[in-house]
Amino acid sequence: MSSLLSQVKSKMMIYSHEKTRELLSGEYGSVFKGRSMDFDDLREYVIGDDTKDIDWKATARSGNTLIRRYIAIRKHNILLIVDTGKNMAAVSESGDIKRDVSIMVAGAISSIAVNHGDLVGMLSGDTESNSLFHFKGESSHIEQILQHIQKATRLDSPRGKIANQLDYAARNLRRKMITVVISDDSHIDEECQRGIRNLRAQHEILWVTIGDASGLKSHIDFFDIDNDLPLLRVPRLAKAIRASFEEANKVTIDNRMKFFNRMGIVEQRITGESEVMHDLYRLLERSRYARIR
Repeated sequence: MSSLLSQVKSKMMIYSHEKTRELLSGEYGSVFKGRSMDFDDLREYVIGDDTKDIDWKATARSGNTLIRRYIAIRKHNILLIVDTGKNMAAVSESGDIKRDVSIMVAGAISSIAVNHGDLVGMLSGDTESNSLFHFKGESSHIEQILQHIQKATRLDSPRGKIANQLDYAARNLRRKMITVVISDDSHIDEECQRGIRNLRAQHEILWVTIGDASGLKSHIDFFDIDNDLPLLRVPRLAKAIRASFEEANKVTIDNRMKFFNRMGIVEQRITGESEVMHDLYRLLERSRYARIR
């Protein structure tokens, strides 16, 4: 069985320069890292670090901008909440399978978290069941999480319903944690909003949306996996219907964004595997600025 974590790390190398990976790691540390007052060592400043940590005397002596690193107060608990319904086995906006994009997101976040000494867990599921992986900090644990996402997300799986996982987490997981939700472009209905409110009252939430394929590309055959029906190609659709379809998609995305803004939740929409590293950096950067505000 090939290692999914190794594949994720290889793609992290392919899709981003070393500087980008350093920035992402630095941004993660800036957003999440709790610390004590006990000085540890110095390292070179990267964008995303807190400027209050710059050691100006050491910087003047060395000629490079150096920041003070402190011994962490505690490890953070990072909980991935992942939709593994059959909707995630469909194609994303870029043409990648949404499951593969989800694995890339989960693997990248988990790898960075573990490298920072934090613990990672996962709650995944669909309309019928939930699967919980408790918090651990080993690479083998990340591999188990990624393998589960791959195996559970199939075209013959039950439909996804992220509200189920949100409700389960809010009712059953009391440990203080930072949650990273990975879902698709589904409508945030009242049940889902209620689950988000309950979870947000206890924990910080970052939301990753894997963008759906629009169905408007005329050269591609699309299939509605929820209703097991082929979709008409775009040339067969009247312009008015196409316009209505596009407007409905826009309204769904806009309404979701407005709701998240009201809840103080930072969301990042990711369309494909090649965008994961850049978009995760944007997610963490926006989260840091949201905390400052």
